[in-house]
Formats: sequence, structure tokens, C-alpha cells
Amino acid sequence: MNNVVYLRIPVALLGRWRSNGEDGRSEYVISHEEGLLKVRAIDFVDGEQYVVSDLEYDQNMVAFDTLMPSTGRKGHVVVRALAVPGRAEQTFTFTANTEMVRQDSDE
Repeated sequence: MNNVVYLRIPVALLGRWRSNGEDGRSEYVISHEEGLLKVRAIDFVDGEQYVVSDLEYDQNMVAFDTLMPSTGRKGHVVVRALAVPGRAEQTFTFTANTEMVRQDSDE
């Protein structure tokens, strides 16, 4: 008798992904290894590896946080499978920290 194992992994998102836009530098490799979904993220221009954390997924979506060590830039990435094979939609939200200076007048 064969055992059937149902996986909740987003099979359509397995593989290597890059933005179709001109200003994207990130590449994400989504893989399934030893029963676990894994994400590796790099800046494909200079080869810097991002730190990936807080991975969540379902059958159609992968979400995770990234940290670029050289800049401290943090991001939240959501990748969703589209109906067209080999295509996905990415939503990238990042946090920017800036220094503020109190203004002495109302001008």
C-alpha cells in the first residue's frame, strides 16, 4: 500500500526568481529540501547574500523578511504565483531609518 503525502508547498514558486523591472537587483531561490521550504536571497549584481527570516507560505504564496547586511536595509517580501506558468507577483515593502532634526521655528 502506498502512503500519500499532501504537501502545502507552493510548487509553482519553486525555482530561481528575479524582478522583470529594470531597477531590481534581488534574486530569490525558493527550494524544497528534506521536507522544508527554503529561500535564499542575493543581490545578483554584487553577490551579497541577504539574511532571510520569518518564512511563511501556503500553496500559492511565499512571504519572508530580508536584511541586507551592508546597508542594514530590512524588507518584507511576498511572492504570489500567477495563473501563467513561470510568472509570479512580488510585493516588496522596506523600512527606511532616517535621522530627524528638530526645527526651532514654525517655518
